[in-house]
Amino acid sequence: MLLTREGDVFAYYRIKSKSIPIQNKKVVESYKKDWKRFFEEISPYEDYHLRMYPQNLRLSERFEDLSYHLSNDSEDVGKYYLDETENILNARLGKMTKNDFIVGIKLKNEMIKLDADIKENAFNIFSNVTDKLVNLMGWEQNVPISFFNQFKELEETLFSMVSTVNGVRLDEDELIYINRYDFVRGLEHDVSEEMESGSVDAITNTKINPSYTASLKLESDQDEGFVSFVVIDEFPHNMAESDLFFEAQSLPFEVEVNVKAQVENKSKTKLNAGMKSRELNESSKEQLMSEGDIDDSITDSGGVLRNLQNELKDNDTFLNNWLAAITVTGKTKKECLVKAKQVKRFFRQLNIVSHVPVADQLNLFYRLLPGEKLDITSRSWLQKTTQDGISENLFAVNSDIGNKIGFFIGWVDRFNEHESLESAKMTSRNPILHHPFLANQNIKGSKKRSPHVLITGDTGNGKSYLAKLLYIFMSFLNVSSTYIDPKKEFRKWINKAINDSVVRRDYPLFVEHLKKFKFITLDHEQKENWGALDPVTFLPASQAKELIQDIFSQVYDFKGKDDVHTAFLRSITEVTQRREKGEQVGSLHIIEIMQSSNEIPVKKAGDFLYEVVADSILKLCVHDGTNGSLSLNDRISIIEIENIDLPKATDPIETYTSSQLKSNAIMMALGKFCELFGTKDKEENTAVFIDEAWMITASQQGKKVEKSMKRIGRSFNNALYFISQSTKDAIREEENETGNFGVAFAFDEENERSDILKWMNMEDTKENQEVLESMYQGQCLMKDMYGRSGKITVENLFEEWDGALETVNKSEVAYAEEKYL
Repeated sequence: MLLTREGDVFAYYRIKSKSIPIQNKKVVESYKKDWKRFFEEISPYEDYHLRMYPQNLRLSERFEDLSYHLSNDSEDVGKYYLDETENILNARLGKMTKNDFIVGIKLKNEMIKLDADIKENAFNIFSNVTDKLVNLMGWEQNVPISFFNQFKELEETLFSMVSTVNGVRLDEDELIYINRYDFVRGLEHDVSEEMESGSVDAITNTKINPSYTASLKLESDQDEGFVSFVVIDEFPHNMAESDLFFEAQSLPFEVEVNVKAQVENKSKTKLNAGMKSRELNESSKEQLMSEGDIDDSITDSGGVLRNLQNELKDNDTFLNNWLAAITVTGKTKKECLVKAKQVKRFFRQLNIVSHVPVADQLNLFYRLLPGEKLDITSRSWLQKTTQDGISENLFAVNSDIGNKIGFFIGWVDRFNEHESLESAKMTSRNPILHHPFLANQNIKGSKKRSPHVLITGDTGNGKSYLAKLLYIFMSFLNVSSTYIDPKKEFRKWINKAINDSVVRRDYPLFVEHLKKFKFITLDHEQKENWGALDPVTFLPASQAKELIQDIFSQVYDFKGKDDVHTAFLRSITEVTQRREKGEQVGSLHIIEIMQSSNEIPVKKAGDFLYEVVADSILKLCVHDGTNGSLSLNDRISIIEIENIDLPKATDPIETYTSSQLKSNAIMMALGKFCELFGTKDKEENTAVFIDEAWMITASQQGKKVEKSMKRIGRSFNNALYFISQSTKDAIREEENETGNFGVAFAFDEENERSDILKWMNMEDTKENQEVLESMYQGQCLMKDMYGRSGKITVENLFEEWDGALETVNKSEVAYAEEKYL
């Protein structure tokens, strides 16, 4: 609580801001109604203060916390890019900040004295007179603890009201800093230092120079700078969608917003309204008699007044007088005033008129301090509205999305349209951080418990680019990861980066890191790939036997052939045992054992299987063990798939061609590998990226792979990054299995916009449809683990990564197209 020299006590609270897509009108209106009710509840307290101020984002501390999760073999390169991220963002935006929201409410003495007897009231009156005399003479007096204790019960009641709008009490150090902030805004200072070493006496330890036009100069012991206040003069008549606090966050520099409000006595309001009504009636009669018509301004004013008089009949409705101001800072007076003019232009576009007072800057500085009230001298720039009007300012709403700890992946985009993708990046001050292993750790406030991530969208919109960016960041962490790349493009771009002479010269850490990526190609036309998915070579004997049976069952029917089936099972046992003893064998030896059998049916089955495998895709699963196979122990691996023929998920099995049956067998082996990769160690974090996932889920076996991966996700700390063109399948599965994906990115897909909006918890309105339609390549909607959704712009900050992330080759004529206006 804060005690002023006038004897007023204010209670200050931090409001935990809420992220809401501004296009979700129903959610926004519901939020405003909640705040309207809150303002109605606190009306008896008379004076209150709403503040939004820029708080240090503490990016270096966040990245330092993240660095503890880096892998030992990637610690140097990981720390280098975390430092580079901080340097680039600070160079672009200056000081990185996030907005904090504070509300202060005056605790009225009258509310405490209701039960006091005559003697106590007389004593209180005497005390108040004494206080005023002491203040008038400039003296100070010690305040006993008993004075504050009398406010305890009243504050408890108030706190219960503030809790309904997500408020928490400020502690003493925080309140000291909130008061100190006005004197160091825009100046170099350390927040924790100001809290720890600050004191009530040191709060005002700053020189304020008011001799500058339309600005003030602040000089502390560490820095100096300028500050200007831009006051709001006129809102639209009904205040609808003025969204003052939310819109101010769109400015490309840090700003502070203050609203000082005072609830007017209802009898005074009614008296003034009556007088104004009579005045308007007289003006109407005069104009009607002299001109035969009444001005629209008088008619409009009369309508507003009648509406106010009707609302005042409600016991909870009061008129509020309030002052709103935007504060900007700068190192020079010129910089400060340029920002102030930008604020004016910005709000003018929203039909909100503002001014930069020339002579009132010092008065505004003191008027907006914590604990200061509006008084009889505060008549300039006042707004007069009911609680409805103030709630339209959309206090404590932001557009935050992503994690508080993580790698930088792009920017929040608060605008529907931009001139270019570059403009979208440069106009945002809200970075997005992503950490792959927080959703399943029961983080407070998280609405999802799944580590899985969905990335969807039409071809060419940027989903593969984002997936590769996330995978490179993933490779820095203490995580074993596999990227399934059906298009075989990741190897090409990584090799391009490695072989670039400039990249090798200037970024050796990055090049050495890329060399750790191990590539395995599932292409049976290349001999060196044979056996890459051989169960004998990459699975323990107990698990290999079952998978081998499933694979061969795709191309051979053992039903009714017990002797052949028995011989087949014995051959599997023999080969897997030989493998356990260290012998170099593979699934092909199972066939060879059957071929050498004295039993004719077994020998014929062996010969058949040999011919089926020969020169087919099954070579990937059936080989002699001489080639390397997929390893569960590779920390960073990329599995490429080529020349595979998968049936559609809706095709009945009896219609599968021989080629599709063999491809199904390959998917069984790949699915088993992915499943084992994610369950090899409960204590180890693992991740599997499946690009162009529709190629896998198009088959029944592929769907089994996907469902198996999702099931093991949370219990085994395994994250599935599912990259596909369609959102529909994800929606259907989400309806059947709650919480399949903790995080989702949705790039535009013209034919699925309604499904995308549904998936992203956004209203299916024309405005939201236009948001999707207007997105550039590299822009998408994101839904994070807290259930927050918004439009984002993906950005890679490092030019040396471009070669490893590209997914499209630009021709010379394409560059020429961009050359001309």
